[in-house]
Amino acid sequence: MPDKPTILFIAIVPPFYAPAGVKNYGLERTYELIPHKHSILALVAWLRENGCDGHYVFVYPGDNSAPLKIGKAIKAVNPDAVGFSLVTEEMVGHYPVIGAIKKKYPSLPVILGGPHATAAPVETLRTFPLIDYVAIGEGERTLTEWLTLIHAGKGIGDMSEVAGLGFRDENGEIVITRPRETFSDINILPDPAFDVIVNPDSPAAKRSAFPIVGSYGCKFFCTFCAADHGNYRYMKPERIVNQLQHAQEKYGVEYFAIRDSLWPPSSEGLDDFCDLVESRDLKIHFHFETRAGLLSEEQWARLKKIGAQAVAVGVESGDQDMLKRIKKGITLDMVRETFKHLHKVGIFAAAFFMLGNQGETRESIRKSVRFATEINPALVSLATFRPLPGTEAYEYVKKEDRDWWMRGQYPSICELTIEELNRLREGMHICYPLRWRYLMQNVFGGNLPPEFRSVCLRSYKVHLRKYLVGIAERSTIFRPLIHNLKKATGKGE
Repeated sequence: MPDKPTILFIAIVPPFYAPAGVKNYGLERTYELIPHKHSILALVAWLRENGCDGHYVFVYPGDNSAPLKIGKAIKAVNPDAVGFSLVTEEMVGHYPVIGAIKKKYPSLPVILGGPHATAAPVETLRTFPLIDYVAIGEGERTLTEWLTLIHAGKGIGDMSEVAGLGFRDENGEIVITRPRETFSDINILPDPAFDVIVNPDSPAAKRSAFPIVGSYGCKFFCTFCAADHGNYRYMKPERIVNQLQHAQEKYGVEYFAIRDSLWPPSSEGLDDFCDLVESRDLKIHFHFETRAGLLSEEQWARLKKIGAQAVAVGVESGDQDMLKRIKKGITLDMVRETFKHLHKVGIFAAAFFMLGNQGETRESIRKSVRFATEINPALVSLATFRPLPGTEAYEYVKKEDRDWWMRGQYPSICELTIEELNRLREGMHICYPLRWRYLMQNVFGGNLPPEFRSVCLRSYKVHLRKYLVGIAERSTIFRPLIHNLKKATGKGE
């Protein structure tokens, strides 16, 4: 048993991470650091500052040596417990790992945190009997109190006073304790324990994207999101810049991925952030996600000057009625203005769209297609909507379909079937860059740097090939040949 309360966090991490398949389109950027769960890094740092300790082991899907690696980590750390932080769609995939651990270490407690446990704590404990505890909401203080009791040899009977916890009592009945209060000021939190994913003696690759997160909750109320709505808290610009500088000086990082769902937190905060980056003469590059209508052209230009290379904007729909229905809190004119600024200053702009929210129709999808071509971003990322537990949209799912995430077949909550939505999404995705206006804005004209012009040209070529192959597959002459080629290259059935 370790000297102080200790937990080993476990995660299955994809070996490569390339949002929207950018690595297939010529963007020379590696994303191997991004999949590591930032929540775990934050929890480890908190535990270290509060009398406990945390460790982190990650394995890759399909890695036959994964059980051995986890076993070695458990033996080396000798933890009081193991922990997981999972989203809904990770539950089924991670559960066999939990089963293997419990088979070999039946008395080792397993605790689960993350969005799924927070949204559905009772269902989680009822459905997954090998999970002993769930942490509900922000887990820093819950985990510290619970882990201290576990280390002291306390049992189920002592857990009822730990807020934000779910477990089964001696009779097997599920107990959910009182809600845990959230942090009113997240600036009291320590910087994440980046050392658990990056070794200073073996620094990150120069082209790695280093993850930075500076906010909790969200100020908006989108129906498709399970964020802590209306409870938005963010770190001071100085804290974020300190993290950037520390990662660069200690790990040699040059490129950062700001992973907040909304950044910057405010117009004023952005000005302070830029002032600090410039005053410290930091030479950085980064990308981030933001909302339409947040920044002026002058602020976008300043972001470009200090190193912003790419930005993703959540548009979701080109139908104003749909935007109101999903409570997005933006207008189409705000989107138009934002992309006008991005094109002018020359920042690589991606637009996120979702097909299939409640009330979606074929006409609203047609409006999204037209709107995407109007704003003309360098990249359009399309997703068929998946209603997740904890979201308002989940209430539109029929009761008999609410366990869809266990079966892997997500339901439709609009008038179109999932098959129709996927077909429309695939067609829109392939055809989007095959336009003269796209080439003129993002390849031959416009203000994008050469690196990103080549990305857009690569995107055009990839989609043109897909389009031509699709046409050929409809031909009785070429169909057998194409199918044989796909099989030979491992891309067929």
